[in-house]
Amino acid sequence: MTTRRSFLSLGAALGASIGAALVMAAGPAAAQDSIAAAKSAGLVGERPDGLVGYVTDSVPANVRSLVEGVNDGRRKKYEEIARSTGRSLTEVQAVAGDRLIQETPSGQYVMNAAGRWSKK
Repeated sequence: MTTRRSFLSLGAALGASIGAALVMAAGPAAAQDSIAAAKSAGLVGERPDGLVGYVTDSVPANVRSLVEGVNDGRRKKYEEIARSTGRSLTEVQAVAGDRLIQETPSGQYVMNAAGRWSKK
């Protein structure tokens, strides 16, 4: 119970920072539209570590490139948040991942803690 409580406290404390970071790390609108389209097509989805992952092995090169760019931006923001809050990068990513998975619309894929993809 203590672990869950501390995770919730961390989530509350980092919530605003992560929300702002995700908006800033989102990148150009065209890239986000392309990622959103890839999510809707079932090619990529949100992972528990706050990064975008490949749901299938047959992802076009342009989508892979977009995912790499989004993940690079997210990693940089997560590192900044970890440094500024004194939290570990793993903690920050877990909070972000939880938030992103919760905000994922129905019909898109999310990865569970066991590493399995499921349609939300």
